[in-house]
Amino acid sequence: MSAINLSELFNQKIFRIPDYQRGYAWEDKQLTELWDDLEDINEIDGELKKHYTGTIYLEETVSNLSEKWLTGVKFYNIVDGQQRLTSISILLFELINNCSIGYCEESKIDLIKNFIVKSNASGESKVYKFSYSSNDKNYEFLLNKIFEDNSIVLKDNSVNLYIRNLENAKAFFRNRIVTMEEADKELLFKKIITSLQFDVRTIEKDLDVQAVFETMNNRGKPLSTLEKLKNRLIYLTEKLNSPREDKDNLRKKINDAWGKIYVSLAKNPNIILDEDVFLSAHLSLYRKPTEAVFSEKLAEEKVFEMFCNRSEKFDLDVSGKKEKPVDYKKIDNYILKLSELAPKWYEVHNSNSKIIKKILLLNSGKDIKILIAALLMADIKQDLFNDFLFNLEKILFRNRVPGIWVMDERNSATWARDIYNKEETVEDIILKTIQLINTSVNAENIVQAFRSLYTYERGIKGFYRWNIIKYFLFEFEDYLKIKFRETDDKVTLNDFDDTTIEHIIPQKYVDNWGVFINRYSRGLNPDKTALSIKVLINTLGNLTILKNGKNISLGNKGWKDKKDRFITGSYNEIDISKNVNWEHVDISKRGFHMLEFLQTKVTGLNFTEEEKYSILFFDDYIINRVNPIKK
Repeated sequence: MSAINLSELFNQKIFRIPDYQRGYAWEDKQLTELWDDLEDINEIDGELKKHYTGTIYLEETVSNLSEKWLTGVKFYNIVDGQQRLTSISILLFELINNCSIGYCEESKIDLIKNFIVKSNASGESKVYKFSYSSNDKNYEFLLNKIFEDNSIVLKDNSVNLYIRNLENAKAFFRNRIVTMEEADKELLFKKIITSLQFDVRTIEKDLDVQAVFETMNNRGKPLSTLEKLKNRLIYLTEKLNSPREDKDNLRKKINDAWGKIYVSLAKNPNIILDEDVFLSAHLSLYRKPTEAVFSEKLAEEKVFEMFCNRSEKFDLDVSGKKEKPVDYKKIDNYILKLSELAPKWYEVHNSNSKIIKKILLLNSGKDIKILIAALLMADIKQDLFNDFLFNLEKILFRNRVPGIWVMDERNSATWARDIYNKEETVEDIILKTIQLINTSVNAENIVQAFRSLYTYERGIKGFYRWNIIKYFLFEFEDYLKIKFRETDDKVTLNDFDDTTIEHIIPQKYVDNWGVFINRYSRGLNPDKTALSIKVLINTLGNLTILKNGKNISLGNKGWKDKKDRFITGSYNEIDISKNVNWEHVDISKRGFHMLEFLQTKVTGLNFTEEEKYSILFFDDYIINRVNPIKK
């Protein structure tokens, strides 16, 4: 079939995006490429050069009852090519809407009729040349907000990623068109309707259209598993031996469920949640995997075993039972449960709860997020919810103290499934967390594990290597706030990513620290000097948190400059600034104070003074140097 231009493509055709299609996914990169392609179209011998735009796959369909008045046209579902046609339709609308009288000697009214919307004699009934199917979540938004049809009532104001992409495309094209001269607009219009060439293919009726859609869309930006699953469920719904009204009802439920999911996952435009991570998280609650949770890859395999024509051939889970055949109830139950998790999944990632933020700083893995989501769905009293989370934070913290290991954190996914499936109560699992918190600790093991922080093969990093040193300093910050009887925060967990660890005596100390280093080094065994200085710089007491900007500005400056800046900083900084000088005695004293605080965080932990020195200063020679009792 020879390629045709857009004017020929739109002639006597009405296009619909079927409900099994993904939403509008083009972003600035793809929009810019389209715009650049149009700008690169030049005239050759007085005619515009042709530009091949790709193949459009169509499936002939029928109009709905409200569209029967429009005759002489054919209706088509777009199986492949909707991203391009959506973008071009938005561009055409903005171009027509921003012209003075029209293009190519056609009036605005004619242009709108040919490319945007046809109206009946009264003007009250309309058929859009290009739109979503009427049961699609974004149908009303496209017509009301993108094509600016105020007669379409926007019943749902919720926003999802696809709606944001539509808004972005409209703004992208409008911002470029409004600054153009009329002659340039007319030239652009001609390029769009005459130069862009499309290879149009109509899919044979005996082909499986949903399968064709899935195959076609995998050629470009891959469909997410969530998008493919929606397509699969709609396909299976049509295959059910159920009354037509039941199929229509289930199809609507699928669309509503996916609409709810998409809205939830894209609710925060700064953190758009991954669709397939969400799907695998839910599946980890819904079916028991061989591992703690389903990976995205294994989740894709499993959901298509659950929902296929021979699902009963596949294992239900690790129990060895088989999946049930696909029927109305199986699809209905699954989509309900899947959509119920979506707003809770959003809440996990966007919580204002300090304890949830702390837990995710300690472990942001899928298993922990699943547990929090299961708790949110359990509808338990707030006190019980808080008790569970406080205990969980204690366990995760203990697990990150060198020499302590009280729990395989993958067990949290098992707890989540037990809660979700009501196999255990939240109270039952709280008792388990209490037992773990009260597990006895061996101080000697902890001492040796902390000392190993100094034996890193790439250099003596000491406490700077501790994987939760920043978290610990934030915890110490809260402790100091209470100690100073303050009520205002200096830094909060919202500042966590904008905060760095600062060596008070810098790792690469310069002359302005020389007096302190020389005083500390005086009389040291030459063979131990380099080690002693490195340990002192990387010990716990010499570390603090600083906002990134301050860290850059302070750099390797001397004690006086740092002290002056610390006075107005965090409670960690203020506490440090109270020292007249910053020498090994001051560092040792602060380190002891911090270890005493650590003991309050771990039940049953009680270091001797000798053990504290060993943790902080690693080497017996250095311990004798800094410990005034041993001098």
